[in-house]
Amino acid sequence: MKRPALLKLMPDSFKESAFYRLYNNCQADYSPLFQQASLRFAPGASLFDLLPGDVISGMIAMTGFYELALTRRIVSLAKNGGLFVDVGANLGYFSILWTSLNPNSKAICFEASPRNIESINNNVKRNSLTDRVTLVPKAAGKEQGTVKFDVGPSAQTGWGGIANSKSTTSIEVPLTRLDHEINNQTIDVLKVDVEGADTWVLIGCEGLLKEKRIRQIFFEQNTYRMDLLGIRAGEAQKFLQDLGYTCVPMDRDGGEWVATPKNKIE
Repeated sequence: MKRPALLKLMPDSFKESAFYRLYNNCQADYSPLFQQASLRFAPGASLFDLLPGDVISGMIAMTGFYELALTRRIVSLAKNGGLFVDVGANLGYFSILWTSLNPNSKAICFEASPRNIESINNNVKRNSLTDRVTLVPKAAGKEQGTVKFDVGPSAQTGWGGIANSKSTTSIEVPLTRLDHEINNQTIDVLKVDVEGADTWVLIGCEGLLKEKRIRQIFFEQNTYRMDLLGIRAGEAQKFLQDLGYTCVPMDRDGGEWVATPKNKIE
């Protein structure tokens, strides 16, 4: 089965809204596309065995990309290569994209959801990237130990995250700081998307940030989930600014942010 003709013909900038308006609720009609979805910005790379009904899977299956604005930025940065750290890696889309575009690049994925861990392993293996993509099956945060993690609804891969209280869909998962996991390395790009707990991930990078060992950071501000965790809006930005980073919103809504060191990393 081929992707819908309308999505193939229209400019990439219109495909996201078209997917949500016309195709998101009829993903099952295109289920063969979910078996192997080629990536729009990484020729030769694909994601495999995607989940019909899942928003992230559906977008990738039908358009070949997810989060277009962030994808374009990462594609541009991937030309120079280096180390990409993907916190909340989900299906491994951004890590596969990064490493597929430069044979010298490496990626480290942090993912706590057991279902997503299985998907990342499958996608890394089938793209022949096992020597360049490392999976850390843990949640990242501001402490070492364990934490409650709500895996979210079974139909969605991207709605799970750290939880304050136990529920019928919560499990206990390992928790780590990036300072503890990334030793004597410079991170060229850090992408954080962990459903409200992005601030805690950044706090867990304090040592790396003080040494300006992170060249570029993309993080999300999901204020609804942040409120549930007791995290204040703007806390991450102030923390980064105090450590010598400039923070700029990527969109008008202030949901996506990019941060870079004020002083250039040598």
